[in-house]
Order: sequence, then structure tokens, then C-alpha cells
Amino acid sequence: MECISISHKTARSADRQKCCIPKEKTEDYLREIMKLDRVDECVLLSTCNRTELYVQGEENSFGGLEYVMAKAAGSDAAWLRGIVRRYQGRKAIRHLFRVVCGMESMVIGEDEILGQVRDAYTYSQEAGCTGYELNSIFQAALACAKRVKTETRISKTSVSVATLAANEVFRLPLQRKTVLLIGSSGQMGGIILKDLLSREEIRVIATVRSHNGIYKSNHARVENVDYQNRYDYLDEADVIISATSSPHYTLTADRVRKSVKGVKERLFLDISMPPDIDEDIADIEGCRLTSLDDIHKLAEENNRLKQQAIVEAEEILEEDLEKTCKALLFHRFMHTHAGWKERYADCPAEKLIYALRDRLDSVTFEAVLTVLDR
Repeated sequence: MECISISHKTARSADRQKCCIPKEKTEDYLREIMKLDRVDECVLLSTCNRTELYVQGEENSFGGLEYVMAKAAGSDAAWLRGIVRRYQGRKAIRHLFRVVCGMESMVIGEDEILGQVRDAYTYSQEAGCTGYELNSIFQAALACAKRVKTETRISKTSVSVATLAANEVFRLPLQRKTVLLIGSSGQMGGIILKDLLSREEIRVIATVRSHNGIYKSNHARVENVDYQNRYDYLDEADVIISATSSPHYTLTADRVRKSVKGVKERLFLDISMPPDIDEDIADIEGCRLTSLDDIHKLAEENNRLKQQAIVEAEEILEEDLEKTCKALLFHRFMHTHAGWKERYADCPAEKLIYALRDRLDSVTFEAVLTVLDR
């Protein structure tokens, strides 16, 4: 397996935004990857913090993958190579395991990535883009992630981007807080809404795009308003959170200036990808803008506290990785050498042991002899 990765570890938010593949373009993107000569199987993972391609086929498919990824980003391969990481073979499988276990996330141990990887894999599988190799690897990675979350504390005090955003609201020195939440019916918005409602002092104005919004509400502290009327509620809000997947600005500086009548401190939290709050809003008196890159800084202390859990998770990961790699090697051998039993039918055991002695390192050879001895 090979993997090409762009993430928060390699690229700024603006560059990640260029490489992000919206859901409506995923199928076409996968089809283009599958047309490459060296690719037989493919899974695309695209989230707010990473865009990654996992492929199975002939080795060294990176050139074609970079071309397709750069084309989708509206740039060239030279630009892409400055922000991309490549993984091959066992390293690629290990990287996937680390991603799905939350060990490569901006917030270590966050829960959303498990569902995001599962959805990405399922989409590719249903589109006919996976086979035995990627099916085996992704299923093993998902199983490993569940084990890590059960057997370690890496997610016991799970802090996601959504939770960190809610914590920023909690820190405001106000007895009562009004939050305008744009994108309440999305996955991220739903998590934020749940976190906000855990505090009695918070009232939420939640935008919905239809009468069937998920949180169109029977909750006493949630007022549902039409998305089109969002600017009408800016003046009374202490915090404005945008958590959408919209390709357009949800708030522009010009409209905000016209909508805000009273001068008071207001916090704007943009946790969307692509970012959808106009950055010029930060120049308006009393307005403070926090972005995904700022949330990254907030995550650093949380990650430091989880170091022991990471060590335990690494041990589980390496154990499951070894099992997966062995299973893949065994399957490839059996598939490639269907008549291996007949080939070795007349081969003396002594001759086989001498051949192993000459070709294996001492540690591996000792392990083989131990197995034979038993």
C-alpha cells in the first residue's frame, strides 16, 4: 500500500483548504485516481485537517497521485511536493493505523476521525474502488482503533476541535452568554451544540436551512432561526460560531459592520473547512476572530497530558500492525504460489533449513528454529 498525505502537520489552513475534496466531487476524484496505470484500489480521506489517498497497486504511484491532487487543488506538483508526505508499504499501513486511532489528529485521541475514516472507506468500498488488500488493511485499522479507545485512556478525556471551541465560550467572563451557532445541523455543529447546552448560563441561537433542521427545537435554551436571517441576530450575540462545510462565506465583514449596533466584545469562532468567516471581521471594533489554526495551539497542552496513553496505544498499534502485515504476506504468498506444496514435496527438511540459515538474519532464523522445535 502507498499513501500520500497533506495534513495540519505539513500545511497551513489555506493550503489544506485548497486540497480538501468536497463530498459532491469525491466519486469523480476516485474515478480519476483509479484510471492511473499503477493503481488497482483506492480510498480517499478528506477532512478539515487532512486530505489523504491510500492506494494499492504497483509500487511508486506517487507521481500520478501528486498530479491528480495538484490538479484538483488548482496548482502544480512542484507546489504540492512542498506540503505532502509519502508513505509506502508497512510505513503506509502504520500511518493509517495512527490516523484512525487519533494519534495523528490535531487533538490527540479525538473521536471524530474514527467515523470519518469508516465513512471514507465505506464510500470507496461501495464505489467498487477497494479489493482484498485495502479491505483487510482498513478493517484491521478500524478494529485497532476500537481496541485503543477501549484499553487506553487516549480518548477517556477526549477533547475534539468541537469541544475546544465550546471551551473557548466557557472561558468568557460573562454570567449569561448568547451564542449564534451557524451550522447547527451538521456533525461538528451538533457536537458543539451538545457541549454548549451542558452549561445552564448559555443560550443558543441556532441557524437551520429548512424546517427539518435536526435541532429545530424543543429545548428551552435553543432558538431556531432561518439561516437567511443570521445577520439579524448578530447584535445580541456574545459569541458567533461557524461550523459549516459551505464553500461561501457565512459572514462577511461589510454585513457584520452594518448589523452590529452596540459596541461590546464579541468572539467569532471559525472551525469550518474551508474557513467561512471573513478574516477582515477581526478589524471591527470589539470583534475577536479565532480560527482552526488557533485551535491547534489550544490542543497542544491537551496532547501533552496524554503522553502515557500514547505510549500504551503505540504498543497495541504495533501488535495489531504486525498481525495485519503477516496476514497480508501470507495471502500474497498463497495467491502467487498456489502450487507451493507440490514444489516442496520432494525437498528434504535439512535442505530447507540450510537455505533459511543462509538467507535469514540470526534473530529471524532463531525464531524459525523455535517454531520447528515446537
